[in-house]
Amino acid sequence: MKNNQKSVPTTNIVINTNRLWYGKDSTVSAFIATAYDKEGNTVNSMDGYFLEPGTDYDKAEIAGSDSSIKYGTYNIVRGQKWQRFEWYVDNVPGRSGIAIHGGTDGSNTLGCLLPAEDFVHDKEKDNYRTVNSGKKKKELFDFFKKYGKNGIKINVGV
Repeated sequence: MKNNQKSVPTTNIVINTNRLWYGKDSTVSAFIATAYDKEGNTVNSMDGYFLEPGTDYDKAEIAGSDSSIKYGTYNIVRGQKWQRFEWYVDNVPGRSGIAIHGGTDGSNTLGCLLPAEDFVHDKEKDNYRTVNSGKKKKELFDFFKKYGKNGIKINVGV
């Protein structure tokens, strides 16, 4: 490395989520993603919301159940070239293909996490919809690419 080049710090990301609102067919979580350097110091952070399908913990570990995933800690990994989405939640018990992708409501997900800047609640249908999902997805994926070189973990709270 030349003397005038800065080295990129070794960083990792931890995302903490907290499920806040449960609708008939959708669940809303607030999240904060924090990037850390190799000494454990905070480098940067961002926040937002995730929309998931409705929550039924009896079905959370059943493939194709259209339920949010069970609470726990998971790795987030980059999708393979043959996969449809760019980022996936890995090693979810009983489930596969749990992606992070854009979308507007619970019908756009079978367990996946839809990032959003905000959400709206349809009281009549008791469901939630995302606001600016595509914009928040881009911001989150840029954050992953910049700071997630040493791994990304997500702690899904109740």
